[in-house]
Amino acid sequence: MQRTLIVARITPGAEAEVARIFAASDRTGLPQVAGVSHRSLYSLGDLYVHLLETEHESTRVLADIRSQEEFGRVTAELAHFIQPYLPTWRSPRDAVARCFYTYEPDGSPARRVATGPARAEA
Repeated sequence: MQRTLIVARITPGAEAEVARIFAASDRTGLPQVAGVSHRSLYSLGDLYVHLLETEHESTRVLADIRSQEEFGRVTAELAHFIQPYLPTWRSPRDAVARCFYTYEPDGSPARRVATGPARAEA
C-alpha cells in the first residue's frame, strides 16, 4: 500500500463541489485502474489536502491514469476550484508532499526520517 498526500489550494466554500466531482469519478472505473483503496479530502481555509492510498506507488499510478478520459474530465472540472500550492508547480507530481517521518504503533522504528530540506522528485 502506498500513501500519497497531495497539497494544493482550494477556493474556500468549494468543498461540496469538489466532493461531488470526486464522488462522480469514484463511481467510474478510474479508481480501479489507479488501484485506489482509500481517498480522503481535507481543507483548512484555502489549504486543500488529498490523502490517497493505492496499491502501487504514486508515480506508477499517475502514469497509468493520465491517458484515461475520466482523469482528464476530473482534472478539468477541479481546475475551477483547486490551484497549485507552489508557484513552481509544473506537473501533478509537484503537488505531492514529501513524507519525512512516520510512526507505527507496533513499536517498530520510524520508516522515514529526513532532516534536510525537501528534494524535488521526478
